[in-house]
Amino acid sequence: MMLAPELLRTFLAISDTGSFTGAGAVVGRTQSAVSMQMRRLEEQIGCSLLRRSAHQVELTPQGEILRRHARLILNAQQSALAALNRPDAPYEISLGIPDDYALGLLPEVLKDFAAIHPNASVAVTCEPSRDIIRNMADGAYELALVTEGQGPVTGPVVHQEPCHWVTGTSGGAHKRNPLPVAFGPEGDTYRRWAVDRLVEQGRPFRVAYSSVSMAAIRGAVASGLAISVMARSSITTGIRPLTKAEGFPDLPVLRVCLMTSPRNRTEMVRALEAFLVERMRRRAGGIVDRPTPGGRNHPRPRGKRSSRAK
Repeated sequence: MMLAPELLRTFLAISDTGSFTGAGAVVGRTQSAVSMQMRRLEEQIGCSLLRRSAHQVELTPQGEILRRHARLILNAQQSALAALNRPDAPYEISLGIPDDYALGLLPEVLKDFAAIHPNASVAVTCEPSRDIIRNMADGAYELALVTEGQGPVTGPVVHQEPCHWVTGTSGGAHKRNPLPVAFGPEGDTYRRWAVDRLVEQGRPFRVAYSSVSMAAIRGAVASGLAISVMARSSITTGIRPLTKAEGFPDLPVLRVCLMTSPRNRTEMVRALEAFLVERMRRRAGGIVDRPTPGGRNHPRPRGKRSSRAK
């Protein structure tokens, strides 16, 4: 028994969008045609793959198994066809990503992708999510990983992880008053969350260090200059999480979205897109369908109580 690629593509589109209508828009078919394809696939396999409700379509346990294998099958087929058609042709994919993800999330995934697609190279550019989203609209990237809530994003959530208040493993920046903090620029997600909670606590703080570079902020925290907020994967040597017992409240879960440019959806770009979705979602576990909270419009603190970066 051979599984037809067009049936697998439609099945994955249903899995990604949660509906037959959404899948039809992805694969360019009507809802009835999508439904007919799924009947053919279920009859061929001999089991139910989808569980339909009034509002969405979910995968059965057998559907979850097929989903994992379907992406591998399609990726392998695309790789084989590319190698046969142009075995020596290199292909470069442009990928935008904030630098706080680049260290913790990306290297292992790209290494495994390179093993499957040896002729593909990925040109990674690091900049803040807001800039990536704006530049994506201008065609600067074929793919991008961005923080949810940083601008208009059309793409699935592929990763989520907890965020922590952090301080240096030596030194006592977290015990000072006012509290010295190191942040990204105005509008940065971590900065908004931290300011929201410090203002709610009525806790004096001052921005001791501000930079667009997560590496620079890590250095400021590790040296004892300030505390900050980081995703779990960004915490490196010389930095430790702070706890509620030390006076630091819980923070929201960080959610990362994958954006794809509609201008250059080549087979290689589609292959990396599918690979990122599969690998990052597998690493993150179940994705909670809840948007990242936005910042609140607190009044600017005055006097010595706290300050904001310029």
